[in-house]
Amino acid sequence: MKNTIPATLCALTLGLTAVTACADDAPAPEPASPHTITGNLGFFSDYRFRGISQTVKLPAVQGGFDYAHSSGVYAGTWASNVSHYLFTDANMEWDFYGGYNFKLNDDIGLTAGGLYYYYPGGKTGNGKRWDTFEANFGGNWKWVSGKLWYSMTDFFGLSDPNSKGSTYIEGNVGFPMSELKIGNPWLDKLTLVGHIGHQQVKHYGDFNYTDWKIGATYDLFGYVLGAAYVDTNAKKNFYTLATNRGDKYIGSSTIVLSVSKTF
Repeated sequence: MKNTIPATLCALTLGLTAVTACADDAPAPEPASPHTITGNLGFFSDYRFRGISQTVKLPAVQGGFDYAHSSGVYAGTWASNVSHYLFTDANMEWDFYGGYNFKLNDDIGLTAGGLYYYYPGGKTGNGKRWDTFEANFGGNWKWVSGKLWYSMTDFFGLSDPNSKGSTYIEGNVGFPMSELKIGNPWLDKLTLVGHIGHQQVKHYGDFNYTDWKIGATYDLFGYVLGAAYVDTNAKKNFYTLATNRGDKYIGSSTIVLSVSKTF
């Protein structure tokens, strides 16, 4: 029968040499769970997707949930408000995604996955849905990453001719100032961010463009504050919408401010 005498009592009654044997009867620590679930919520002055405003330069509330397994498998869902001027009959984007992250070592990783963009009730003028599915493949070295997105469906309602096979390639930098080993606890909470990407829309060359971003994020007591300059070279006559506030070029330069939290 297993001895249930507490380890402290053993040390007092049996002497120091008995502590090890009695300590074996203490409850074993719970193994770390291979499952991780997190949530996130953020407020943004503008929702820029690949440099293009999805809210016609108005604020956005965004949030979601993510699941990750220690094997590298991940899945999640995320949502944001969008403008009905851009997505007819829709006011919301709801994403579903999943994939696999593979670490070659502590500095190098690979990723592959898919993402489905869902716009409840949204349809184009010719009755096609805005919904789009993209596969993605990428990798990272430390704080530098790159990714290729490939549209497996028509690209956001462009269907005559079809736009399957549209691509977006991007490079990203997220440099934490803690890498400099300055030892300043306030500066160590700052991360410099940079991004450049190129959208190619198959059969719709006038919609092709390049976007870029430079900015920073700051971790303030668990809340991430962000500020970034965002710009594109999207053709103005193809990325201008008529709204009740006048014509809006949704690819113009802007400063995006944000506050977000992961829990």
